[in-house]
Amino acid sequence: MNNNFYGIMIKYPEPGMVKTRLARDIGPQKAALISRQITERVMKQTMPFSGEYGRLVFYDPPERIQEFVAWLQNEKFISQKGGDVGERMDNAIRHLLENGAGKAVITGADIPDLTSEIIIQAFDILDGSDVVIGPAHDGGYYLIGMKFPLPELFCNITWSTSDVFAETIRTLKHLGKSYSVLPLLSDLDTIEDLDNIVK
Repeated sequence: MNNNFYGIMIKYPEPGMVKTRLARDIGPQKAALISRQITERVMKQTMPFSGEYGRLVFYDPPERIQEFVAWLQNEKFISQKGGDVGERMDNAIRHLLENGAGKAVITGADIPDLTSEIIIQAFDILDGSDVVIGPAHDGGYYLIGMKFPLPELFCNITWSTSDVFAETIRTLKHLGKSYSVLPLLSDLDTIEDLDNIVK
């Protein structure tokens, strides 16, 4: 059995609860609809071709499980756990590694150009690096993967700022871990991001 496990972290597209920065410009209903559409696009684009990896959905909030099952059919679902985004990512990575993954990769669902080719590339990179990371245009990152838990990467980081990627790289260097960087991509958070997708 393939021991490459990919976790995609998805928040239910409820108006007012997702894409709040985007909602300030286009309204919560439209922002939630776009969040749903981008998630469906990314799910389609990250489907493995022929068993290169197993995919699990880390969903939130937990009480929406029935809606998730109806929306994203034939997926495996795990409830997100943790207070902030760092704890949730750390717990997702740990879950994958503790349940059979030799290599674990996680992403969000709001990266319109994310594809299975990029996921496969991330797993291939982990053959020779401790960590793989995909930088986002806003200074964060859209993907992180590893072969063993590294909780230090998920604490003492100022989340949702333009320094997340740089802070994570500094931590990796401090820990003496090897890492490789994937191509730069954009996530969808603002009206400017939406304009770039439409172009």
